[in-house]
Amino acid sequence: MRADSTARPSRLVWMDTDLWKQQVKKRAEGDGLARARSRVLEALLTAYAEGALDAPVPADSTFGTVERDGCRVYLDETVCERAEARWKKQEQDRRGGVPGFGLLCELLLRKYAEGRVELRITAAPVRNTGSVAA
Repeated sequence: MRADSTARPSRLVWMDTDLWKQQVKKRAEGDGLARARSRVLEALLTAYAEGALDAPVPADSTFGTVERDGCRVYLDETVCERAEARWKKQEQDRRGGVPGFGLLCELLLRKYAEGRVELRITAAPVRNTGSVAA
C-alpha cells in the first residue's frame, strides 16, 4: 500500500494526465511531497470546500483540448463530497451547468503546479501528553 493511500479509497479522476503525472509531480518533488500527490489534491479540495480557494473556469480556458484519462488518486470521501457540493452550487450559479469533478481538480492542481498556491504543514498537539525525560 502506498503511503498516500492510508484509509483513503482509490478513485479515478478524469483529468489532464500531463498535469497530474508531470507538472504536479514536479512541483510536489520540489516541495518534498513527491509520494503524496493525492494529499496535495486533498488539501486543495479541503481549502476549496472551506472557501479559502476559488476555482473559476478561465474565459480563455484550453480545457477540453488536452488528453484526459483516469488519474488514480486517494482521497477522503468526505472532503470530495464537501468540495463537490460547493463546486456544483458555484458553477450552477455562474454558468447554469455543472462541469465534472475532474475539472475542479484540474483547476486547483493547475494553481498548485504554477506556483499560485502554496501548501504548508502545521503540526499541533491533540492533547497535552507531557514529556518524558530519558
